[in-house]
Amino acid sequence: MIERGGTTIDLSVFDRVAARAETLDNGLGVVLLPQPAAESIVTVVCYRVGSRDEGSDEGGLAHFLEHMMFKGSALYPPGAIDSLTQRLGGTNNAFTSHDVSAYHFQFERRHLDEALRIEADRMRGLSLLREEVESERDVILEEIRMVEDDPWDALEQAVARRVFGDHPYGRPVLGTRRSLRGLDAASLGSFHRRHYRPGRAVLVAAGGLPSDAMDQIEAALGNARIPPASGSRARLGPPVFDPAAERRVELRRGEMARLLVAHPAPAAADPLSVHVRLALTVLASGRASRIQRELVEQNPLALWAAGAASGHCLGGMSTLTAEAATGVEPARLEAAVCSRIDGLAASPPSTVELERAKRVLFADWVFMHERIGERAISAALEHALFFPGFTRGSYEALARATAADVSDACAVWLSPANRIVGWSLPAGTR
Repeated sequence: MIERGGTTIDLSVFDRVAARAETLDNGLGVVLLPQPAAESIVTVVCYRVGSRDEGSDEGGLAHFLEHMMFKGSALYPPGAIDSLTQRLGGTNNAFTSHDVSAYHFQFERRHLDEALRIEADRMRGLSLLREEVESERDVILEEIRMVEDDPWDALEQAVARRVFGDHPYGRPVLGTRRSLRGLDAASLGSFHRRHYRPGRAVLVAAGGLPSDAMDQIEAALGNARIPPASGSRARLGPPVFDPAAERRVELRRGEMARLLVAHPAPAAADPLSVHVRLALTVLASGRASRIQRELVEQNPLALWAAGAASGHCLGGMSTLTAEAATGVEPARLEAAVCSRIDGLAASPPSTVELERAKRVLFADWVFMHERIGERAISAALEHALFFPGFTRGSYEALARATAADVSDACAVWLSPANRIVGWSLPAGTR
């Protein structure tokens, strides 16, 4: 239990993602999160590879492989993984970001061996049948179309390109139509051999684990039949904001005026990232936040407002978003939102505002991690990208943060000097 300035944070909740951790001889990190009373088990394999690892002509390759990891390997022909998962009453899913790719299963507790067998087989190699590659290419091209058609998604991607510039974080994880059409089975196979191996991964097993869980993992994934990765992760520096870049983005999408104010953000492991998250929460999280209270409730210039910060490893992006109320001039809403951001730099949060923001962020974490699946994913990300205890340390820093810390972070990281303003406007709007 830790108390700072009236905020109580029960650090014992972070034991949910603290557990036994080992590294196998082949480099695979293994984390066990036993929950003896649970009737199900969850496995998460998190690879230290994402879209940031793609070459300039490989855009979307990591995400493409996410699809192909379910489309055939030596023991599992196309469709077999999904059929088996359904037959056993389980679930499977995956996600790809700029920094990682992760794959997870949830099964009844007696089927840990099935999840491990699947992961071992697709680590060894994929079938990458031509017809399956072409089919999934069409699926991803449709995903790209959906992003382009969605006003918020298209706006966020366009703004990210301005914030991150030429850094890989500025490229879409899905790739582009052009890059997708240049990818084939050979490029997918090469990327898989370079990255999707035990030494580049962390496996988390959670829930109602059998007493011999570690032995099962060692037998399935610790053997020499899985070759090592043929390449290492390239060293990549942090994104550098270009103050000379065009500061405004304007798209014509949809029927509503949508505002996105963005700034570069600290890397996820930077202690200042906690202060930036607090600033965004003071500004735009919940009805008591400054923007929500003043611009949605009291003087309704916007229908709603929200704040968020990306968790990129090397440097992120913070966003404040709002949807203009009917009849409100976009310039008026933009000026009002930006004045509240600048006002927080000049006027630190009150004790009430600061403590509310801390409680909101802490409660969000607790609620999000009630399910064992979310705990397993958090543990996988913590061990793959950071270090054991990273999450606990972040919330210790949150508890210690002062009003001056928040105001200073706002002045440095949310300043007009590094601000990008994006609008998605209906056609015909001035």
